[in-house]
Amino acid sequence: MNTRWFILLPALFGVSCNTNMNSSLVVSKMVLGTLTTLPGPPITSFCSYDPSAQEFDFAQIDPTANTVGTMGVVVDNNLTDTTTLNQILRTNSATFHPHQAVADYQETQPGGITVTQQIIPVSGTVPAGGSGAVLVPFFAPIPATLLTGIIRVSFHIEGKLDDGSNVRTSVREYIFVTCSGSACNSACL
Repeated sequence: MNTRWFILLPALFGVSCNTNMNSSLVVSKMVLGTLTTLPGPPITSFCSYDPSAQEFDFAQIDPTANTVGTMGVVVDNNLTDTTTLNQILRTNSATFHPHQAVADYQETQPGGITVTQQIIPVSGTVPAGGSGAVLVPFFAPIPATLLTGIIRVSFHIEGKLDDGSNVRTSVREYIFVTCSGSACNSACL
């Protein structure tokens, strides 16, 4: 009997630490940022990421421009707002707060290299029943000069709900193409 407990307890501890893949958190599209410049003084520029913007099939990135490849990853949160279910507390526990993306990089040409399980800090919040752009700097953990040609990135985003549960989004693939030239990539990439 005691031997069974020693086998069962480590298995239960291992399962309890897993992040749950939630089918209600879907990566629906990828959007590029829009550069806005304010005349100042001082002159300031910033990028905004609109979840309703048109999706780009692939993004061109110039490795020599030293950009981190920030894209707006639009996450649809299909969880129901729970404020109407509990009349006493009136709290919503379904807001998604992402904290990292886990990405695998692969050069598609023959002999290309593969870099796996890169942890990328992200920012953003996705309300229950809505969608939001999560900012992911895809080339922050690895330099863009490490990879060339067509780069396939497979990733998911991990985070917490307001109730403290660990969740993750669906897996998404996206293509980056390295380029060279003065205007080959977006100013917000």
